Amino acid sequence: MNSIVYTIIMVALWVLNLFNDSGLGHIYQTTERARTIIVLLFIIVIMFQCKEKQFWVEKRDFTIFGGLSLIIIAISKLKGYGNMGFHYISVFMLVYILGQVKIHLLAIRLTGLVYVILGMSILYIYDYATLLSGWNGNTIGMIGLYSFLIFLISFYDTKNIKSKIIIVIITGIYIHLIEPTDSRSSIWFAIVAVLFALSILPRKIITVTDKRYYFWLLIPLFIAIIIVNVSHGSYMNELDLWSMEKFQKPIFNGRDELWENGLSLLREHFLFGRGTVEGNWHNCVITILTAYGCVGGIFWILSLQKILSKGRYWINDIIVSGCIITFVIMYIQQSVELGLVNENPNILPYIVLGIMLGRVKQLDEKEIENVEGEYEKDKYYSSDL
Repeated sequence: MNSIVYTIIMVALWVLNLFNDSGLGHIYQTTERARTIIVLLFIIVIMFQCKEKQFWVEKRDFTIFGGLSLIIIAISKLKGYGNMGFHYISVFMLVYILGQVKIHLLAIRLTGLVYVILGMSILYIYDYATLLSGWNGNTIGMIGLYSFLIFLISFYDTKNIKSKIIIVIITGIYIHLIEPTDSRSSIWFAIVAVLFALSILPRKIITVTDKRYYFWLLIPLFIAIIIVNVSHGSYMNELDLWSMEKFQKPIFNGRDELWENGLSLLREHFLFGRGTVEGNWHNCVITILTAYGCVGGIFWILSLQKILSKGRYWINDIIVSGCIITFVIMYIQQSVELGLVNENPNILPYIVLGIMLGRVKQLDEKEIENVEGEYEKDKYYSSDL
């Protein structure tokens, strides 16, 4: 696909995500209309691939993703929450659609540049204008952070000194703009991302093996369990006083109580959950477990791990590895925030997965063309002999 056309589509998705689950989004029903388009496109893509005999799914993929879809849709229906499960699952359809679009380096760099400008703009408007007054600061900070992380995708392995200087400058601007949103996690995770971009943190920490992805995907659960236990310590009063002085809010800001309640709910609905992603749990794994139980949670983790592992063969490609690092950072940030698992989720992390799959598709087809070219060359020289 042409890089400019691709970027325009990505900008449209960014704007859609901005109004997702907002007042304006509800008034104009942007999320519902976009979801309808995604489902129709998904059906069209599948039908076209079947017609061209290009649709093929590995048995393990069919089991994992089919199981995830069936469990989430069925549990929400049976528990009385209607199409809530289907609404969430539709975001995986978006991942599949984007995964059919072959990605070149120019397209992702152009998209990243536009995203970083959009991210800065939305933060600036929130900080210095009244247009977004009343919007949640954490939500704005998160959109700004994710825009910045998508910009970094093609720079995680840069050796160019000028590029590194530009990254440091942009990071400084971002941190300055995020600070008024009071989103501590957005600041900390922006710093973590830059440490990867500057090669201070080696990318192999995240990408070394497929099995390592399971560890990262379970991090939000580990964090919740540890903090729930730590929060009962006698030293918590001192930590809260320190946090109030530095950040004007308690150290865990009530998340420890939320997670403790969530884990208690999980014990009551251990296998299949409550059927709803509502609850504002500020932790993506707690959200999925309370909604769909351990059965749904296992299939969800397996699905995300399976998507990430599809980039393993091309892990040395800058876009593939950049997408994996970016998604993992976004995902771990969801240990303390909302958005990844929702009836109308933040779609930017899922866009990153789609970009990665699209790049893998482009690299796979290029490799096949090279192999076929070598085969034809061998046949030509063999016939001469």
